Amino acid sequence: MNSTKYLTTDDQLSDYLLSLKERQIKIVAVDLEGEYNLHHYGEHLCLVQIFDGEYSLLIDPQTIGISLIKDFFENPDYQKIFYDCTGDRTLLFRKYGINPNSIVDLLPAVELLEFEKKGLSKVLTEVLGLEEKNKKKFQRYNWMRRPIQEDALVYAIEDVNFLFDLKDKLMESLQKKGLMEEYDRINQEVQSRPISLEFVPGLFKKNRFKKMSRESQELFRKLFAVRNVYAEKMDLPPNSVVSNENLYQLSCRQMNPGQIIFSRQVRRESIPSIRDDVKQVLS
Repeated sequence: MNSTKYLTTDDQLSDYLLSLKERQIKIVAVDLEGEYNLHHYGEHLCLVQIFDGEYSLLIDPQTIGISLIKDFFENPDYQKIFYDCTGDRTLLFRKYGINPNSIVDLLPAVELLEFEKKGLSKVLTEVLGLEEKNKKKFQRYNWMRRPIQEDALVYAIEDVNFLFDLKDKLMESLQKKGLMEEYDRINQEVQSRPISLEFVPGLFKKNRFKKMSRESQELFRKLFAVRNVYAEKMDLPPNSVVSNENLYQLSCRQMNPGQIIFSRQVRRESIPSIRDDVKQVLS
């Protein structure tokens, strides 16, 4: 980690952004770590990783003003290399009103070149011969917790440090196959795609929900809303307040509020109130 700088103040990020201009940097590699209702309520930007060809940076959004981070992502003076920008664009725009521009997304290149396995770790192994990372340890890592573990910081910065080399190899292959024009078209389309501010929860897209009766679907929506109120109040993932399975069963009247199984994370004094609100929806 000696070659990586961890930025925690507005002044540090301001100085770095100024250095990009002074060094006439035209392209940087970018990655994000986020929280998506896994350990806390809602979605949050937890870490921004940057490699500019010379320096590796870790930017802490918990201590740095979001306006400076917005300035970075929306500055058109340098391109930002992403690998699959769709989820990152959605998080940045919906949560913070940040609309990244000048993106070079490498996933469309991988898709045009018809790689069999398109995950970044697999692609880095195939193209650059890197040892595939073991992601299991960090798949459920709590990026909101501070301080971030040293090995987690190493994990976070590793991939972004190789995006320059990956870009060069992929663009070379696209050129050889005469696919650059098509890549440019798709890359522009991906970063220009409108992002809806209306969030449709994944549970409402599942076949199990779609196959429910209209009455059960309506009950499910109301129970989902009740659960969200408590999840936000307690800063817990909604599924940790009342499980998705319990929501389905309650909506189909296969269980009653007294049978809800609560996790240890739910404050005991809140349980009677939750049961009462669920009972009111079902009455």
